[in-house]
Amino acid sequence: MRNLALVLASASVISFGTALAAPQAEPAAATADDGIPDVYFVPMKGQMGTDVHPSIYKDVIDDIRKTKPDLVVFVLNCADINTIFYLQDDDPAEASQFMLGEYREIVQMLHEEIRDIPQVMWVEDSVGFGSLMALAWTDMYMTSEARLAGLGKVLMPVMQWRDPDVRAKMLAAWTGIGKGFIEQGGYPLDIGEAMMRPEKRLSCSFEGRDVTWHLDTTGTWIIDDDEKRTSQFTAQLAEDTGICDGIADTKDDLMFLLGYREYREVPGCEATVERYIDDWRRTLDLCTTWVQEYQQYLGWAQGDDAIKYLGQAKERLERILGAMIKYPAVEIRFRSATGADKNAIKIQIEQLQEQIRAARKQQQGGGRGGVGGGGGLSGGGGRRR
Repeated sequence: MRNLALVLASASVISFGTALAAPQAEPAAATADDGIPDVYFVPMKGQMGTDVHPSIYKDVIDDIRKTKPDLVVFVLNCADINTIFYLQDDDPAEASQFMLGEYREIVQMLHEEIRDIPQVMWVEDSVGFGSLMALAWTDMYMTSEARLAGLGKVLMPVMQWRDPDVRAKMLAAWTGIGKGFIEQGGYPLDIGEAMMRPEKRLSCSFEGRDVTWHLDTTGTWIIDDDEKRTSQFTAQLAEDTGICDGIADTKDDLMFLLGYREYREVPGCEATVERYIDDWRRTLDLCTTWVQEYQQYLGWAQGDDAIKYLGQAKERLERILGAMIKYPAVEIRFRSATGADKNAIKIQIEQLQEQIRAARKQQQGGGRGGVGGGGGLSGGGGRRR
């Protein structure tokens, strides 16, 4: 088990791919006079790329700086695949987004901007890009039912390239980016490669407490001998092989493993993250309604009512644009559902403005209003529940 009290988990690597000497730190002293440490639990749950997005964690960092806890615990629960496979109720729209740059930004922010506070990653479940986040922290714990899997998604873009030379370069590039997260957490790179590349096998050997990893089956303990799937870990397997530091199903269990018999939970953060998730998803629902109204108004934009309904259609697009600006997650999901991003919406707004001007000129010249144009939107994606 790594000793959290001896070193800051966030200080091992400053930037991806560049290992630097980690400044040592004394155990964080409790800020309260009673000697009980203040612990700040930070949820990382839901869809990677939307629910877990840099925008909300900037607010979290500001609050951590203000409250100055003795320990920060990141609680990760991001799974693209349900644990109950036969239900087949996984929503493809809720799968983690391919946004490695944003995930790297989150990791760098949290490691650097609150690097003076010890940090722990606690995995409740992770299948998909969330596993990169989990492995970016040196001190990692898991619940007994947690999974650490799904990193084959990192190399999905590589499959689009048929040219072997380009494909080889893309494979090296994306694997390197994924390994940056592994390096940040201080884990053997062979683990990351086997978790990303299905053709790689994985085994390990033990000598005392030291574990040696092999990208084949020559080790004494075979983790993965299937060349058609990527390697994955249950909580028990991760603990047995030293990837996670322990298994804890409750906050009390986790704090006990960390050496705290008593602790005080800092309030507020979980509610802040929940509110953010509810707000952007409710706004996405509104965008779906606004798209429908926009299309309806375009259909009504005929004759003398053309200007009136073109204006209402434009106003609905302006609402959608405002929602995208306020919540990047809305733009991400809206673009996935309709193909339209902020720039596309801006162009459609400008086109409607031109149509309104033309209709006004036509009316001033004694003619009738023109027929509305535009279109091309089919909805914002809806809710996950």
